[in-house]
Amino acid sequence: MLQLTDVDVAALLEKTDVVGTVREVFLAHAAGRTVLPEESCLRWTNDEGESCRSLNMPGLVEIDGRRFAGTKIINASLGNPARGLARAGGLILLFDLTTARPVCALDAAHISAGRTAAVSVLATELLWAAPARAVAVVGAGALAEAHLDLALRRWPSVRRVRLHDRVRERAAALAERLGDTHRTVAFHVTATAEQAVREADLVIPVTTTTSGYIPADWIAEGAVVVNVSLDDLTPEALSAADQVVVDDWSLVAADTTRILGRMHRAGDVLPPPRHRDPQGARPRPAVEVTAELCDLVGGSAAGRTSARDRIIVNPFGMSLHDVAVAGRIYQEFLT
Repeated sequence: MLQLTDVDVAALLEKTDVVGTVREVFLAHAAGRTVLPEESCLRWTNDEGESCRSLNMPGLVEIDGRRFAGTKIINASLGNPARGLARAGGLILLFDLTTARPVCALDAAHISAGRTAAVSVLATELLWAAPARAVAVVGAGALAEAHLDLALRRWPSVRRVRLHDRVRERAAALAERLGDTHRTVAFHVTATAEQAVREADLVIPVTTTTSGYIPADWIAEGAVVVNVSLDDLTPEALSAADQVVVDDWSLVAADTTRILGRMHRAGDVLPPPRHRDPQGARPRPAVEVTAELCDLVGGSAAGRTSARDRIIVNPFGMSLHDVAVAGRIYQEFLT
């Protein structure tokens, strides 16, 4: 079995069109050329009293006439940053389609961060009222850097980035690194999350919180919020949104821990149109999911309907993207 390190993966990722791959996966998902099982999650508390978990997320996808199958295993401990380690890390395993044997193991960190940022960028481009000028990012870890690096390379419209992190020095260090490369952008480190979020065209929370803290009145008219870390918004913020878009409804519906999954289980979320029971008429719940991203990419659902709409994207995270990007990296290595 071939093993590709984080250094190998980072170099090969530079040669890969991650946003284009993510778009193709959404089209394949809409056309039924994917298999996306539920993820499995093992949670425990370590001897230091810290929360730990291991996620296993398999998937199969066909793009460009080629099928890729594999799984992503991502483990995390909330105490790792204090140890000088990344909070999360893991592997992506690719399988031979004939023998089912693992043929390649790839370090997952760069692929996971890259495809997460690519989904956020693609969703924003599908849903913004105009190219973003003011971006707010809450959290200043690897995901924040991946998002901003990709967004700023694609969007010359951005003029301001406001960053907030509970550890101010971490946000300041990220602002300095990015400022050295993107000199037309003004970077500001804010004392509070509210100062970062208010008046931003695009809001990207990338934190480890499990409690919502962003209320509706922080979100500007016309803004897009890509709720990457899934629990940063309050239920009221979700209820007040003009549109709520998810990447895949089945993953949200199966979830028992994240805010949108919990609200769904409480009967407070109406699924996207093609997942609704036509016989299940009932009072309208607090949140109506208007579309899945594959519907927007494929054109079967409309995006923004008004420049003033506040739109929330809840990208749960599809292993199909990791497997497809890993598959293309594997192909690039072989050639």
